[in-house]
Formats: sequence, C-alpha cells, structure tokens
Amino acid sequence: MEKKSFFYDEKGIIKEELLTTDALDLAREFKNRHLNPAQLRRFYHDAKALEARVKAEEFEKIRPLIKMIKSKTAYSYGTNRIPGEFKRFIDTCIENIEQEKDFNGFILVFEAVVGYFYGEGGGRR
Repeated sequence: MEKKSFFYDEKGIIKEELLTTDALDLAREFKNRHLNPAQLRRFYHDAKALEARVKAEEFEKIRPLIKMIKSKTAYSYGTNRIPGEFKRFIDTCIENIEQEKDFNGFILVFEAVVGYFYGEGGGRR
C-alpha cells in the first residue's frame, strides 16, 4: 500500500491549501513568534541550494542532505534562534519527503510561506 502524500492529492496535484491558507497561517504565526527574517532566509536559501543540487545530481544522493535539515533546525531551536513553530513546520515537511516530487512540493510550500511572511510584514523590525 502506497503512503498517502503530504504535499499532493490523489491526482498528483499539489494541495492548494498548502500554498494558500496553510502558508498564510504559518507565515502569520512565524511573524507573531518573532522569527528572525535572517533565519528564515538562511533555511530557505539552504533548501534552494539543495534544490539546485537535486537538478544537477540524482535525488537519492542528495536525500540524506535534505533529511539533515532537521538537525539544523534542532540546533537553531536549541540555541533559541528559531521558534518551535518554525522547527515543527520544517520537521514535518522534511519527514514527509520520500521522493523528488515531495521535495519539489516542500520547496513550493516554503516559497509560499516566505512570500506571505514578508507580505505580512515579517521582514520589518
């Protein structure tokens, strides 16, 4: 039995609510929890760098590095650099990446969250 996708519906289309209402809710939560925009950019930049590597190499070779993002969030959370809500978002997404398509879904969701975060004034101090 195939595992149900976190990012995609049964037709293989990314779940719209992940890119709209869920992303907006997360962005507002991160703003309200005072997520430092530099930390958000750092994690997003790391994810985009891995995306470039996935396009250049085999996904299976990069998959362990994608999974390692969780250790980076653990460190940042443990040193009070990110709120728990952001750690849970990243951890949940990373745990649900099994194949390249899942990773692509994560990148889209993360991009939506970043856009909403700045749109909601999260980059202002």
